Amino acid sequence: MSRKLSALESSVPGLFFAVVPTAVDSFGPVLYFACARFIAGHLSYLSVERAMNRGSCTPVRSFPTATNLGRADADAPKLKILVIATRKTPIAARISMALADVGFRVAALTPHGHPMRRSRKIQDHFAYHTRPQLKSTIRAIDRWSPDLLVCADDRAVGELQTLHQRTAASDDKVRRHISKLIELSIGPATSFAAMVNKSEFLARVEIEGLRFPRTIVIPATRTFESVPELIYPIVVKADQSYGGRCVRIINSDADVRATVWELQTPTTWRGRRFFGMILGSEALAPLMLSLRRTISLQQYIPGRPSNRAVICWKGKVLAGISVEVVELKHKYGPASVVRLIDHPEMAMIAEHMVECLNLSGFVGFDFVLDSSNQAWLIEMNPRVTPISHFSLANGTTLAESLYRQMTGLRPPSKLAPINRGLIALFPDEIVRSPSSEYLQSCQHDVPWNEPEVVSSVLNQALQTGILRRVRTFLERYFPTLVGALITFGLANPRGDT
Repeated sequence: MSRKLSALESSVPGLFFAVVPTAVDSFGPVLYFACARFIAGHLSYLSVERAMNRGSCTPVRSFPTATNLGRADADAPKLKILVIATRKTPIAARISMALADVGFRVAALTPHGHPMRRSRKIQDHFAYHTRPQLKSTIRAIDRWSPDLLVCADDRAVGELQTLHQRTAASDDKVRRHISKLIELSIGPATSFAAMVNKSEFLARVEIEGLRFPRTIVIPATRTFESVPELIYPIVVKADQSYGGRCVRIINSDADVRATVWELQTPTTWRGRRFFGMILGSEALAPLMLSLRRTISLQQYIPGRPSNRAVICWKGKVLAGISVEVVELKHKYGPASVVRLIDHPEMAMIAEHMVECLNLSGFVGFDFVLDSSNQAWLIEMNPRVTPISHFSLANGTTLAESLYRQMTGLRPPSKLAPINRGLIALFPDEIVRSPSSEYLQSCQHDVPWNEPEVVSSVLNQALQTGILRRVRTFLERYFPTLVGALITFGLANPRGDT
């Protein structure tokens, strides 16, 4: 049976991504989803059947017997981690599985329907609710008693910072313990502002004398006026934003005011571009309206987007992975295909800023590599990023490095290493292009050992894929209609529906 499983698991990726993209182009996303569910179902069946042949009908996580570690597997400390995700993105599931594979006991605080809830490696699940705010997090911490918290998105980081403010001065010893746990997990309160505000972070970068794009900051509560001496194109960014939702590249003075006011509106508003045009119009300029969100006008650096993901502990980098972006899921959005690189300057800058801010946990740094291969630091993400779960052939694994730091011991298991330099990220490259040549030519980062997670992620990707195909159809046959929808803010100009 094990031979059959190995053969299928090794052949399925090639079969799926050689046959399905062609089928998608011919018959549409329904067949694509059917093929995906068929494959995921067979993997799930084989996993359960293999467990039954071992004397149990319940899949159980198993680790190889430790050798030359100076201890038995049963003696390994069972440290507990709580992964917090406020959005239904696969990143949380990937890092949770990686942490569980190296020996941590992992619980998850996620919204209902999150793909992580389908993983067999997660010890416990807690429901995340946006209201009442923070009660979900407090309840999960009280019940799980974690040794560390891991944030999978920016909103989770912001909520932990708010929770820290509420518990740090509490007379309750238990609540003060929560504030100490938060500082251990992400860093001290003195660095909180730089974690969530792009302008604050770049101000620290400037103090440290590191290379970054020239930036003009327009603070919140200040009346917006025209900024002279801008060299176009420029990048306009809003503080406390993520996922490229508040990033725009503009090419003229005429677009500055409308873009600044567009980024003052909530990211969930479909008509935010339309509101930006109204609020930024010359007719309303005499009202001298104040901004609600700090805006950064940043020099545009032509080059190759790159990222370095690190795991750090009290201001020291334990391990890091650097990649260069080959494809983006959508304009200004996350990467869908990356290439592993070795860039000492990126590593040095990341170490410098981790030490400067005394950070802990998973952190990502975004760079642009110019034509001279110089690294320009763009921003920081104080959370898990899409490459944080990678296990490289040279032995670099962020989860393993964290385990060694917290236990002083080698992990009881090893993750399967990535043995290629070019990697297609799952499911972003499928969402970008189901017929992408990268799905066949490079390593595709699919967690085949968790078929139910794969099925859940593909189910969400199908919905996104249908919307993208509708968008493509309208752009091809009704470009005027799409242009009007974009103008009035009813369609996203980035092309991600």
